[in-house]
Amino acid sequence: MKILLLACSLVLSVAAAAEEPTPEIPARDALIARIATGIGTLNQTYWSPTLGIWLDRAGDDVRAHYEGRRNPPWWSSANAVEVLIDFMKVSGRTDFDVTLDTLYELNKDPRRKAPRIIAELKRRKQWSDADEQAAKRRQQKAEADAKAHPVKPGEAQGTVAYTDFRNEYLDDSAWWGIAWLKMYDRTRAAKYLATARAIHAHMAAGWRPEKEGGIVWCQDADKQKPNSITNSLFVILSARLYQRTHEPAYLQWAQRALEWQHAKALYDGTGVIDQPGHQGDYWTYNQGAYIGGVTALYQATGDAKYLDEAVRAADSVLTRTGLTTPDGVLVEKLGVNGWDPGLFKGVCVRYLGQLRDVLTARHLHPETTPQIDRCLRASAASLIRIGPGADGQYPIEWHDGAKDTTTRNFNTQTAALALLVALLPDARP
Repeated sequence: MKILLLACSLVLSVAAAAEEPTPEIPARDALIARIATGIGTLNQTYWSPTLGIWLDRAGDDVRAHYEGRRNPPWWSSANAVEVLIDFMKVSGRTDFDVTLDTLYELNKDPRRKAPRIIAELKRRKQWSDADEQAAKRRQQKAEADAKAHPVKPGEAQGTVAYTDFRNEYLDDSAWWGIAWLKMYDRTRAAKYLATARAIHAHMAAGWRPEKEGGIVWCQDADKQKPNSITNSLFVILSARLYQRTHEPAYLQWAQRALEWQHAKALYDGTGVIDQPGHQGDYWTYNQGAYIGGVTALYQATGDAKYLDEAVRAADSVLTRTGLTTPDGVLVEKLGVNGWDPGLFKGVCVRYLGQLRDVLTARHLHPETTPQIDRCLRASAASLIRIGPGADGQYPIEWHDGAKDTTTRNFNTQTAALALLVALLPDARP
């Protein structure tokens, strides 16, 4: 009897949710125009033509970058690349193809940027004789280190830099691998696929001994521990590389990483935790990336068990984690202090939107699509009501009554744009 009553209750809950009014959002053309305006603000505020990438604070202060006081927001920039690619795909525009290719070429090997930066500083009359002597000394030291300690391309030792958008943080590397694989899909330029492959190999080398398993978060000696985001992103990258190359090793890596996540109960039945052994620390981006991983495995294999897993995770994330308000707006319940959380919700809505598109295209799990749509539409409607500030940037929190109504930066703008793009159908890879 209890089981019957529970089943009836669930049916009534789903029916009630389906009858709720759909939040109003702009029509397609108006939404595309709003997104384009938001991207324009992002680029006008943060883009550095000299560096060919965005900076983490407003203004093209190349001198501050040269002195190490202002830098590209690295993993955030990879997400901004995804936003631009997704937007062009769903809108049919081509505005940013050249911009993204420039970013790729100028940042694939950071060592190539020094002459460009120095030339710009000289043009701006921000270069002194002391700067010239210091630059020569650094160059001499770099050459001596490279000669004394030769390394393979892409590895780091001494002052030799990483290439191909890899660094010591393997989750950072993964964001770039996923982004450039999307650019490969868009252009079919082999260089983007080669970079995604290089990043995958870099990450795979970070798998811990078999008795522990998992891709480590960072190569630094004191940070060699696996976490949810790194391994979920590795599943996405591996599955998508398999789908595009049909090389079995990529599928094996995706399945191996997912099996490790299962063994460590990173998805605890309610939400995705941050690290093995944690309880209830539900950050939104962990939810989205996990859902993205099993969705990508379904797309790569056609095996329904992966799609079923994505649906189970999405259902519980939207109803049991406390990550949505009663009216469906996505929130970061653990707080928004610091730089990174400003982008987390953008990651979550990107992968919820991709799952929705897969379910819609295949006419599967019709009970889940309205749940996802409700969250995306309610979040967007609330964000639009709040609106961008005087600087054209959207806030860090999307719900009415938010505690933080002032934080607006590169991450919050990128997250808001990811949400608006997710409203448009077929933003999936």
